[in-house]
Amino acid sequence: MSNINNYGVDMNKITLTELSFSTVKELSDEVAATCSGGTASLFRDANFQGGGITFSNSDANLTNNNFNDATSSIVITGNQRWRFYKNANFQGPSITLGPGRYARVARGVNDSISSLKRLS
Repeated sequence: MSNINNYGVDMNKITLTELSFSTVKELSDEVAATCSGGTASLFRDANFQGGGITFSNSDANLTNNNFNDATSSIVITGNQRWRFYKNANFQGPSITLGPGRYARVARGVNDSISSLKRLS
């Protein structure tokens, strides 16, 4: 008899598909994204208000998500830094932010982000 995690499972009499893995837990999308490097959440208004959108990867053109020139606050989770660009396709002036909560983005950046890049 094989002993898997002290459950006393007889592998000669049971198949793997019959085993119950009750201790295995599915991660939420947010937790999984944090484990894989984090996310950048953009909000239309200051103080994380006005509706938002969350990214786990770079986006070269926020127009595709109806979020071009609309960001007023940002939340970055995980351990990655993100670069936010004034123009689409990662062009123009940019600002780089690390993990944290930014209730008001800097003057000159507010309502002018058109692309974002997750930095490695």
